[in-house]
Amino acid sequence: MDSTMHERFQSANQELLCFLQRVDGLAAGTCSFTEKDLRSLSRRLSILAPEVGDASRGETLDAGLQQEIAEYVKNLRALQIALEKVRCFMLTRKMQIENERRHLDGVQGWVNMYRQTT
Repeated sequence: MDSTMHERFQSANQELLCFLQRVDGLAAGTCSFTEKDLRSLSRRLSILAPEVGDASRGETLDAGLQQEIAEYVKNLRALQIALEKVRCFMLTRKMQIENERRHLDGVQGWVNMYRQTT
């Protein structure tokens, strides 16, 4: 395998690590990401998926590339856990927003009743 493959996996690993740090930041309230960020990550995963499969079935891999692929697989597993955290965070936030909306609706009802009685 050529050095381009090494570079692609190194780049993908860096991107995954960066995203994983941002997910941790999201949970801590210190970071955020956008739909564009998710699309970019999805594209990267889609592009490299066939290469990971080809590499595991194909040529004899040098030690450096084996290490990069092992790191990539480890990062994908961590990504799966991180995305589950994001899902839980989003559900929790959605429930908070719904509770706040119900509270505001209740307050609005009291305001309306007050206006009718004065």
